[in-house]
Amino acid sequence: MGLLVKTRTAMVKFRIRALFRQKVLRHSTQQIFSRMYERNSWANPESVSGDGSDLTQTRIVRTELVKLVRSLGIRTMLDAPSGDYYWMHTVELKLRRYVGADIVPDMIRANQERYGSQSVSFETLDVTRDPLPEVDLVLCRDCLVHLPLQPALDALRNFKRSGSKYLLTTTYPGRPKTNKQLIITGNWRPLDLTLPPFSLPAPIRLINEGCTEADDFKEKSLGLWELAQVPL
Repeated sequence: MGLLVKTRTAMVKFRIRALFRQKVLRHSTQQIFSRMYERNSWANPESVSGDGSDLTQTRIVRTELVKLVRSLGIRTMLDAPSGDYYWMHTVELKLRRYVGADIVPDMIRANQERYGSQSVSFETLDVTRDPLPEVDLVLCRDCLVHLPLQPALDALRNFKRSGSKYLLTTTYPGRPKTNKQLIITGNWRPLDLTLPPFSLPAPIRLINEGCTEADDFKEKSLGLWELAQVPL
């Protein structure tokens, strides 16, 4: 009897997941992330962008990003996705131009109203296909891990197409043995960008974030690449 109950429960869960997939697949990427923003799906008390965007999980990133910007002489930066700009607004980068881009229009409007200035601006952009500004550094943190492999590849190609110099993006060196093929947009899994289908060379620099999230991994890092050298 117990086995029968477990089997029925498993079947119900499978059907619920199947219905969820069917519903999600009918929506665009913008609709998916807009709903997550509206519902505060990640339920972090500090940032609607999730646990990875609170001040605890960005403590190392905030320090190391300043060092990297200074050492490379970065004057212009595209932060895509910028999320709600919660942790970034505490970082003194002293840039000539900062552009925060995200696919969620309501969040971009809120960011522009709250944080916009002569040197800081926000734009609604889809990093997989929209024309992007040419900058010294593209920061793409916690984005590709939420996308299926093809859109993630499209984003990397779009960054390179922008003519920007450097890319600093999330990677998990050595964590997955292979990059997971199937994922619903908005879900998450770790990616090692040196593995297929990305096959990027070893990063010029690697910043381990010191991740302590219970459902994340200690290998979480930001890898730096020269976009001209990225073979995509």
